[in-house]
Amino acid sequence: MSRLLFGPLGLAIALAPEPILEAFESVALEEPEEASAKPWIVPAMRAEGVGYALVSLVGGRPYSGLMTLVGAVGAIVAAFPRQYLAFGTELAYEDPETVEWRDGFVTAVRIIGAVLVVLAIRTRLSRDEAEAADESGEQ
Repeated sequence: MSRLLFGPLGLAIALAPEPILEAFESVALEEPEEASAKPWIVPAMRAEGVGYALVSLVGGRPYSGLMTLVGAVGAIVAAFPRQYLAFGTELAYEDPETVEWRDGFVTAVRIIGAVLVVLAIRTRLSRDEAEAADESGEQ
């Protein structure tokens, strides 16, 4: 099921990173017009989107590995949302001191992190069930 989420999400990010960044900033930032993303952000978003789409299309071990990584990052985000946002702000914006997150966005980030952990766990459980079914069918 999460492949049905990550594949189209990746495709959307790959095809339209600028509008997605603008939409994110309009929701997440107090004053999005004052935030200036570093020039490499849009190409990095596009590459990330292509990666999500391709790995979701391929499935199997590559997808399972991606979901393990997503779950690990989600756990960090859920546990330390303020630190995650501070790190991301320093990494992604020209003048990070001008970036102010909207009230409630830290909570939203924590929830997103938790959802990513759940998706990773579900992917792992589904893979374990499929492997068990394959093994019982081979005997």
